[in-house]
Amino acid sequence: MTALYGRVAAGTGHAAGFMTLPWVRDGVRQALGFDPYPGTLNVRLLDVDAVLRWGEIKKGATLRLAPPAPEQCGGLLVPLVVAPDVPAGVIIPDITGYEGDILEVIAAVHLRSHLCLRDGSILALRCEDAAS
Repeated sequence: MTALYGRVAAGTGHAAGFMTLPWVRDGVRQALGFDPYPGTLNVRLLDVDAVLRWGEIKKGATLRLAPPAPEQCGGLLVPLVVAPDVPAGVIIPDITGYEGDILEVIAAVHLRSHLCLRDGSILALRCEDAAS
């Protein structure tokens, strides 16, 4: 298990529409075992080392989120746990405007309110790495 630390950041709001698509919700339920809250929490990794570790994690711990039609945007899911113990995941759309240091975290709950987070809050994420 690898711990990554990041800072909560404002998002664009575009993920909410993606997260409400029935096939996305079904895929998350099947892959991660929870019904996702319709939105994401953007977390910016704190340093270059964390970005490098995240790159390694993505190589081995991803699950495919396949769209029902080839012209739709699919993505990858990376299971993780948001500290203290909230089952979650990172969704990585096939089309994204973010750099490699931003993670779009999904969970069954609204993470900002559930964990009393605001922009700038530090968050710990635990995930399997490629070597696990």
